[in-house]
Amino acid sequence: MNIRSLRTRLGMRHGFSLIELAVVLTVIASLAALLLPAVQTARESARKQVCGNNIKQITLGLHQHVAARGTFPAGYVSKLKDNGDDAGPGWAWGVQLLPYTEQNALFDLVDQRAPVEASAVRNESLSGWACPSDAGFQRQIDIRMNAYFKPVCQMAAASYVASVGTVRPTCIICRDKFDGVFGRNRPLRPQEITDGTSNTLATGERNTRSANAVMWGVVAGSRLFDHQHPGQFAGGPGFVLGTTFKDGFNICQTDGVDRNATTSYAESFGSDHPGGAYFGFCDGGVRFVFDDVDPSVMNALATRSSIAKEGKVDPIIHESPF
Repeated sequence: MNIRSLRTRLGMRHGFSLIELAVVLTVIASLAALLLPAVQTARESARKQVCGNNIKQITLGLHQHVAARGTFPAGYVSKLKDNGDDAGPGWAWGVQLLPYTEQNALFDLVDQRAPVEASAVRNESLSGWACPSDAGFQRQIDIRMNAYFKPVCQMAAASYVASVGTVRPTCIICRDKFDGVFGRNRPLRPQEITDGTSNTLATGERNTRSANAVMWGVVAGSRLFDHQHPGQFAGGPGFVLGTTFKDGFNICQTDGVDRNATTSYAESFGSDHPGGAYFGFCDGGVRFVFDDVDPSVMNALATRSSIAKEGKVDPIIHESPF
């Protein structure tokens, strides 16, 4: 008797019935549904750790800069037009950190006398300046003067900006009255941070869903477009500087002469991490700040002293920066 005949006599079957197969597939689908969120959470946890480490390396570079030169770098460097707007060259704070973050070769390619848009080095991407959780991140972005003209150049994108405080960095009237640590043309000494370096923001995240950011510099006359509010925009300094408020000019009186839109969210901080964003502090620390943080706390952390730009002891309260 062969094996097939024996199986037939014993009532043995060759495989699963359709009902059994459906049960097995249902169990597998249920297990996959349970495991997928766990896998996604684990992946985000790993991406989040990379992002936190990126900001840590940047803040360590800032401290190396302070140790070598006695100051934090200026937010960006530019000559001024008669109306107070930028005239270039526009090289930003991140460029000054290159020698202190093991990027001496790139730093040697920078001619700080030439406009940033005229240098090919502006297209160099650095992995340590990109958050892996930013779903919309692109290595190269267009730098435009307005929404309709062709881009004046392309530039390598970044995920991190320096804190200008509670003023809007693109306002041509008040951008030099910044109450944070990084602004145009002024390298700040640690002694000027009277709130204490552990209580003062240095850097933070900017996700592409809100607006773009770059590390290299500010193209004079460029505009930063608000990805959440089509048609709204901010000025070029917003590419490298971030503020803890996002609505209007209520801490910066412009008398209606500023050319930038008044309701742009483009210059705020933000991330694609669930629940908040990473910030680097002036003492070198890195903390994850939750998106339900009290706006008054966030504004107090953004200022380098207890007195804000308009001379108020308590900074004006704005909405959450996320």
